[in-house]
Amino acid sequence: MRTIREPNKIESLERLNKEGPDDLFVCCASFEERCLSSVFRFAENFQTRFSIIFVIEEALYRKEIDHHLNALQGEFAKKTIERVLVISCQRQNPMDGLAQFRGILKDFQIIGERRPLITIDISGFTKIYILEILRYLVVELNLRIPRLIHTTQKYSANKLTKGVEQIVTMPHFLGDPFPEKQTLLVLFLGFEPERALTVWEHSYPVKTIALQTNPPRNGNRKYLKYAQEGNSYLLSRPSVEVRDVPPDDPHEVRNLLKSIWKETGDSFNMVIGPFGTKSQTVGVFLFWLEHREVQIVYSFPIDYTKSYLRRKPGFTLLLALGPDLT
Repeated sequence: MRTIREPNKIESLERLNKEGPDDLFVCCASFEERCLSSVFRFAENFQTRFSIIFVIEEALYRKEIDHHLNALQGEFAKKTIERVLVISCQRQNPMDGLAQFRGILKDFQIIGERRPLITIDISGFTKIYILEILRYLVVELNLRIPRLIHTTQKYSANKLTKGVEQIVTMPHFLGDPFPEKQTLLVLFLGFEPERALTVWEHSYPVKTIALQTNPPRNGNRKYLKYAQEGNSYLLSRPSVEVRDVPPDDPHEVRNLLKSIWKETGDSFNMVIGPFGTKSQTVGVFLFWLEHREVQIVYSFPIDYTKSYLRRKPGFTLLLALGPDLT
């Protein structure tokens, strides 16, 4: 796989294998229109042996999800040599979806002796699924990080979720905290202030570093202003320090977290709450690969707002990977 140093906008998605079909393409049929963007960017000669579509159940948006699933299945039927497979799973139980994923890879012998050529479109996945799927492939199966693509959204300044139903320390990201150290909470902030604030209240951190996306995507300052206003209570707390983080460069996110770790690792246990962009979540994973003593905490919303349905897909990115991580 060619190493890339920064995210690249793409109009056409070529296959990785120059001599035949790729091994696997993975995506998620969500209620967001952008989950369809990647399949309509397949190059004319794109082919894959297997395609796997995750379907994360969401009762309020079943109509939209079913529509997108049917569209994905239709497009994959044109580009998939062997099988198009569907995994139906629960939003709050990624381990169920991961178990099905593991079974499919084993049953169909998708992972052979050579390194498989895999592409994952993270656009429709929740952040907890992104982290768990990457961990399974890279840590458990000892594979290289797959090619990752992501279609952005044309945002409107609205809340994305309502309330918080549950807070969890992610099952495979429990970390290894030292009892004698205090807690440093690193929160990626976005348009979900309730989820971030609840994690802050739950964690009782002595120190918090809030990472705001700045400069915002496409340089639109109103989104930064809206995120600051939505998170104003948290940002006003005396123990909270604010720093900037780029929206779509996982490598730079990893570097920023490494610098925070260098400053604080001797004195604090680090806890991360990933409530920013999905590209930033990939950067969290890259950092965690090198610092597995870090803990990652996630909160599930009660509902997703209708604002998701009004937002249109933006550009599609091929995400950056660090040169030593490909």
